[in-house]
Amino acid sequence: MGEAPIIVSIIMPVKNAGKYIEECLRAIKCQTFSFWELIAVIDHSTDKSEDIIRAFQLEDQRIQPFQNNAKGIIPALQLALKQAKGQYITRMDADDIMPKDRLQLMVEAMHSAAPKTVVTGKVKYFSDSEVSDGYLDYQNWLNDRIDQQDHWQWIYRECVIASPNWMVRKEDLNLSNLEYPEDYDLVFDWYAKGFKIGTLSATTLLWREHPARTSRNSENYQQEAFFRLKLKHFLSLDYTEKPLVLWGTGIKGKLSASILLAHNIDFIWMDLNTDTQTVEDKQLPVHKFTKIEQISDFQLLIAVYPSEEEMQSLTNYLTSLKLTHGKHYWFL
Repeated sequence: MGEAPIIVSIIMPVKNAGKYIEECLRAIKCQTFSFWELIAVIDHSTDKSEDIIRAFQLEDQRIQPFQNNAKGIIPALQLALKQAKGQYITRMDADDIMPKDRLQLMVEAMHSAAPKTVVTGKVKYFSDSEVSDGYLDYQNWLNDRIDQQDHWQWIYRECVIASPNWMVRKEDLNLSNLEYPEDYDLVFDWYAKGFKIGTLSATTLLWREHPARTSRNSENYQQEAFFRLKLKHFLSLDYTEKPLVLWGTGIKGKLSASILLAHNIDFIWMDLNTDTQTVEDKQLPVHKFTKIEQISDFQLLIAVYPSEEEMQSLTNYLTSLKLTHGKHYWFL
């Protein structure tokens, strides 16, 4: 008998995940779908991560460890993709857990999906202690995108697909020009290329929250990095040089204003009340938001996030102005 075919390549960067990686690997081995390989790229770990992976490799040759000659998640992913043999690619992180039917569900969805489709499912955070409200809010927000199937409308608000929770065809995956935060940049690449998002109502990622997560500790994943990336892509993909309105003078509004100024983009700044703000040593007037009704054919960036009740009121107001979410206005 010949070797079993490899249908799915799981690409996984690994750095100092020794505390959690055994649980991650056991969950992968327990998948109901068997035709996979795991490309684990060890990114200069100083703990027992590599020893644990190689011990698992002795039991299961589908697990393939490699050393990252460069440094960081992006080159680790690039190396993993270069080594991958599968028809489909999925991403995993070494501190998270796959529900046992994840690969089966994603492969079945991919088999019937149109070209240029990325498949994703719901997420559930867990922790050795209490999961923070911020992570729970993001979990619920991501899962709501699955239910509403409106990912691209919200592309500038947050990364709309969890980084270790997708599957695409290998020929559709390009990791060559990624920048940090790489998961968000990759989703923007799919958005720019007109990918469809295939959604699964099942939970396909158990996402571990812990103090050592890279997203908590690296400057590559701090708020400013996200805003610089999202506004760079907005200006490239959706900005039409119509009058641009920025709503909000809080932390996110000021950060957005600073980035727009750095790109030499003119904008009209608005809030609920008139004011003057100093950004990059410039005094900028802030107009009352109702002035927006005096502007015709504009684009609106909303750098505030209202409560659920306020959201409904805001949506009704913008609809009354014949504005469409994801076409005329976006939340940052």
